[in-house]
Amino acid sequence: MTDKCSKCGRTQSQITSDAKSLGLLREFQTDVYTCCQIVAWADEQSSVWFEATEEDNRPVTELYSSEIEGALVPVHLRRRQVPWYRSPKFIR
Repeated sequence: MTDKCSKCGRTQSQITSDAKSLGLLREFQTDVYTCCQIVAWADEQSSVWFEATEEDNRPVTELYSSEIEGALVPVHLRRRQVPWYRSPKFIR
């Protein structure tokens, strides 16, 4: 492969970086996936991450009521005591 791919336009170092970030460096080096496939997946992943961070930045007032209700989960703050700790008759 030359320094720059004629199809995707990325350099070898950019493609290697994308493959590392996807965890597909070995597969790329052994020609399981092409550089264009790696680039497409890396671009898709970065756009999804961007959309997710943008969604996380929305104020709570913009959320739908069903989203707010779904986010509330009952939390048990106290741990249950084990029997030998609760009653001195179990201590020997």
